[in-house]
Amino acid sequence: MRLPISWNQCVNFSILDSTTLTSREGTQPVNRNTSDPQPTSRPIRHKENTPSNNEEPASANLILIEPSEVFSLHSRPRLISYLKAVWSRRHFILLYARSQSLRSGHDTYLGHAWILLTPVLQIAVYGIVFGLILHVSRGMDNFIGFLTIGVIFFGMLSKGLTQGNNLIRSSRNLIGAFSFPRASLVLSTSIKQFIDDIAPALVAIVGALAFQPSSFPGLALLLTIPLFLLLHVLSCGLTFIVSRLTAFVPDFKGFISTFQRGLFFFSGVFYDVDRFADVPILRELMLANPFYQYLKAFRSVILDGQNLSAGHWGYLILWSFLLLAGGFAFFWQAEERYAQVK
Repeated sequence: MRLPISWNQCVNFSILDSTTLTSREGTQPVNRNTSDPQPTSRPIRHKENTPSNNEEPASANLILIEPSEVFSLHSRPRLISYLKAVWSRRHFILLYARSQSLRSGHDTYLGHAWILLTPVLQIAVYGIVFGLILHVSRGMDNFIGFLTIGVIFFGMLSKGLTQGNNLIRSSRNLIGAFSFPRASLVLSTSIKQFIDDIAPALVAIVGALAFQPSSFPGLALLLTIPLFLLLHVLSCGLTFIVSRLTAFVPDFKGFISTFQRGLFFFSGVFYDVDRFADVPILRELMLANPFYQYLKAFRSVILDGQNLSAGHWGYLILWSFLLLAGGFAFFWQAEERYAQVK
């Protein structure tokens, strides 16, 4: 029978070889070969520890342990076993995510209203800066709708980079108190983000369509649902990667923050990529950016009412699930080290 015991817990036992086990007090070795009636050596007992007739021999309390069956409590399980362990805790993951969701502004006077006010204020600020001051809106029929989709859905994508920062370090007490797959923390955080992003997504759709009342996307608007799901699959993969990087090297948080700001200007949040038609290398690099492709997909569905091409769908699906699988494997490889994070 396999016993969940680590090497450090074997304080009362000393393994002599593959067939015998004795206690620290020098009691008689226990021979695994029960067919041999003769002990391998004479018992050595301290006089004061000699049991009386009514006491059970000390050797009766010994537990035989196969050395090959002893394992570390913080060892990394196999990937298949790890996946099963995560699945077995799916109820905990969902409940923990729901308990942590929709908490933005809970300690303020306006409360949950900030869930809607935050994206609205961001759109107002960026609209003034890029529309009125920098005149980026030239040549666009619905710049406010274009900007609304860009700001809100880019914010959802960038959370995959930022919410993994300090995730493991902030959960040290939970990790030290309970034994569970650490991927549960990342998954619950991603599900929490999914719940929190539903209201801003509705704001983006309604706000974008409000500035083009004569044009409604029709049934194509339903395609925002699978796009919304795929977006959070990609975000979850990013969270897995960032969570491991910042768990052991906190300095990565600074690099990730700078990278996120660069992506904001490199993903077409407030301009169209066709502005760089004269610079083909830069244009191709932007087209290869999955963040830009997600924003383009939402704009095509919501503003233009057009379905995406098969190649566009394939590109988004490939990026999302490759990042999720790669991020999960990358995070799992350091599973036994998360308990040592200080």
